[in-house]
Amino acid sequence: MNSNQVVSLGSLEADLGLSRVDLLLIIRELGIEQIKQGMRTWIRQEEANRLYQHLGKSNPREPLVAEVVPISTPDDAAALTTTTGNETGDEELRKYSKLKLLRERIELLDLLQSTEVELASQEICTVLDMKRLPPTDDLGNDQEGFRRMGLKFIRIKRDKHRTSWKVRRSN
Repeated sequence: MNSNQVVSLGSLEADLGLSRVDLLLIIRELGIEQIKQGMRTWIRQEEANRLYQHLGKSNPREPLVAEVVPISTPDDAAALTTTTGNETGDEELRKYSKLKLLRERIELLDLLQSTEVELASQEICTVLDMKRLPPTDDLGNDQEGFRRMGLKFIRIKRDKHRTSWKVRRSN
């Protein structure tokens, strides 16, 4: 493969269903070098393949399914934090808090799909850490919505009510 081929971070965000912050944390963890030019950022295609392998994905278009792992002891929590000697305490705290927020989001999404509780559009944006919802697609069975993180977000429309969203596992 040609080493000059690059993949934009924006397309990786869309393919992986991750926020920019989560994607940058994974890139930093893997030690992937970013190529920056102005406001655009890319990584090499080989590095993108490493990223997909790290996340357990072989096909860039298949949904990302996250596994929720409960932490039962302080030793388990300590094993999750990976730090190097040159990081300051603030960086370690910031990294830990972002990982904790990601874990809480995944648990909340799992709970939403199992209980079928409906959320407003702004609440879905908050849970997915997005500024606005992506464009909707036809999901089959006369359902409209979008897919993220291995889940379907189905738009529910009722007369004289605001649009709400249900979370279901993507098949």
